[in-house]
Amino acid sequence: MARKPLSPEKRADRALCPVAVAATLGLKVNLVAGAMRAAGVTTPVTVAQARAWKSLTQEPPPWMVGLMADAAARAAGRVAAAHRRDVEDEHRMVLLADQVAQKLLAGRTIRGDDREFIAADLAFRAMKELVRADGDVSYLNDLDLAALRWAGVVPQDRSTWFLDRGGR
Repeated sequence: MARKPLSPEKRADRALCPVAVAATLGLKVNLVAGAMRAAGVTTPVTVAQARAWKSLTQEPPPWMVGLMADAAARAAGRVAAAHRRDVEDEHRMVLLADQVAQKLLAGRTIRGDDREFIAADLAFRAMKELVRADGDVSYLNDLDLAALRWAGVVPQDRSTWFLDRGGR
């Protein structure tokens, strides 16, 4: 399938700022070319110049400084948004864990993949403690016992245990 021919504007942009240069700078061809035209620059940028400007071994021209500052601001915004999402996800999981603990202690049904995952994790941790204590439930707290009940484990009946000491 033949490619659609480039528009005259795109050809002019690429003549002023080749794709390799834009990729080196991490910017779009049309943004760089537009800034160059606005500054009255008519000579094409080379990859070597772009690398020198990007690494700041050579001072970039004023029109490039503005583009680099905008790109840095957008990147900082993306990082901040990703951090905010991570914090919100962590907060959501803390709230879910609290809800699961309350439901386990009340003997209520756990529904939902995330809630079941949290309950299974609590049951697994409690099972590890039960195995370490060799079946002595005095080492377990109420939440541990509730999580084991949810998982179908009866501490006095080793046939219901899903872990063992291994080799002992």
